Amino acid sequence: MERNDQLSFYTIPFAWGRAVWCITFAFFALWVGVSGGLLFAIFTGENVMALTLSCILFNVVMLAVMLVCEGYAPQRLEIGADSIVILRRYDSINIYRSQLKSIERLPDDALRYALRAGGVGGLFGYFGRFYTRKLGYFSLYATRLDNLFLLTRYDGERIVLSCDEPHLMEHFLQ
Repeated sequence: MERNDQLSFYTIPFAWGRAVWCITFAFFALWVGVSGGLLFAIFTGENVMALTLSCILFNVVMLAVMLVCEGYAPQRLEIGADSIVILRRYDSINIYRSQLKSIERLPDDALRYALRAGGVGGLFGYFGRFYTRKLGYFSLYATRLDNLFLLTRYDGERIVLSCDEPHLMEHFLQ
C-alpha cells in the first residue's frame, strides 16, 4: 500500500489469488508445449509448410489473447476522497462517489456460481461482464474471489471489485 498525502488517495495493487496464478501458468505452459510440439514436428515431419503455418497462426492467436487479457486486467486500485479508480494498462475505470447509490461488502462465496457473459475468468484476473441469480448482470474487476465489494450506481449498473485492503474501502464508505 502506498499512501500519498498530497493527493489524498491510496494505491493498492491487485494481488493475484492462487487460481489466477494457476490459470495464467497453465496458459503459458500450454503455449510453450504446443509451440514446442509444432516446432518439433516441423523439423522432423514431412508436411513442413502446413505445420509452419499452424505454428505461426497458433502463436499469433496466443500472443493476441495474452496482450488483450494482460492489458485489460486490473493492475491497481486507487481509493481517493471522491473516487475509486481501477487502473488497467489500456483503459482505466473511474467511479465517482457522486455516481454511487450504494457500496456493500459481499461474502466470499458470492461469485461461486457466476456465469461469464463476456469476460475473462482467470487469465491475469477476473474481469468483464458476469451474471449470478442474486446480483444479476455486473462488471467484475478482481484478481481474487475474496474481499469483494459491490458498487451500485444510480443508473443501476453494478460493479464488483476485489480489494486486498478492505479497511481502506470501508474508509471510503465513511
